[in-house]
Amino acid sequence: MHRIHFTADDLARVRVAATLGPMAETMFSLHALRGRAEEPVFGAWRRRVRGTADPRFAALAAIAPARLPCFDLALLAGPGHDLAESGESFLGRPRQAVRAELDFYAGHHGQVPTALAGLADTLAARREVLSTVEAYHGAAVGPHWSRIRAHLDAERAQRGRILLDRGVGGLLSSLHPRIRWSPPTLHVDAGDRFDDDFTLDGRGLLLVPSFFLRFPGVMYEPGDPSGCILIFPAALGADRAAGIWTGGSPARALARLLGRTRASVLTAIADGVATTGALARRLDISSAAVSQHTAVLREASLITTRRHHGNVLHHPTQTGLTLLDRHDASGRADDAEAWPARRP
Repeated sequence: MHRIHFTADDLARVRVAATLGPMAETMFSLHALRGRAEEPVFGAWRRRVRGTADPRFAALAAIAPARLPCFDLALLAGPGHDLAESGESFLGRPRQAVRAELDFYAGHHGQVPTALAGLADTLAARREVLSTVEAYHGAAVGPHWSRIRAHLDAERAQRGRILLDRGVGGLLSSLHPRIRWSPPTLHVDAGDRFDDDFTLDGRGLLLVPSFFLRFPGVMYEPGDPSGCILIFPAALGADRAAGIWTGGSPARALARLLGRTRASVLTAIADGVATTGALARRLDISSAAVSQHTAVLREASLITTRRHHGNVLHHPTQTGLTLLDRHDASGRADDAEAWPARRP
């Protein structure tokens, strides 16, 4: 059981974000991929993802083993509107922050798997893990991200209505059957293996719904529990999930309009694959070819391009998203400024 203890200042600083971004949901999806839980919701998605599995994906089992806790790549990467932004944050994390996460993992599992062992010391090891995550995201989450994001936006809006109607206590009481509000303490049933107390030190609590994570959990950096985040499952029925898995853009007509490769480039960018290198890997074409296609898309005002920490990042414009029959132009993780303060 996790117990989160509130003061009056903490209650005044309860916030709700729609998502931590595609990196976090990609990591959460590894839990949903395993087993047969909630088969009406995730069955079709599981079968398709398992049918296209890349041998590299085996390394992801080290990040999210069957027995919790996982190696919290989502926390280390932080919020981001695409994988590239979160990936750059992960690459820039101090060695001691990654080492602390590895030590926390080893403390619960007995050792650090070979696939993760070099993450604290070498950028090459971090880049290799990010490359695998990008490939998995492209197969499992990216094709559905705009609809997943829209669902999480709707969940946040619903929580906002509950807050307005019933106050903070009503909000905290309504999150999930395994979350119980007994003022001034929020009890989160995270299984028998966990027994933790969290004091927020006046920083409040960020609440974040998840599409893929179907049990509540508390994210925090080892050594800084007052900056914890509560993740709770978004409401999700089989009918709504079916629409997310089967709905989509008019891909065939778009390919006729733009050409198949250029349409694939635009679709991948809308899915959150933002860098030239990542686009080249996903589409199995050269970086030079990607640059040619993105130049045409940019001239047509379907994408924009900017530099971020030495990378060239591409983002869809509203016109590009409309062409894809998508509706979320920003794709940003809400409340990024509310992300817990990092240790130096």
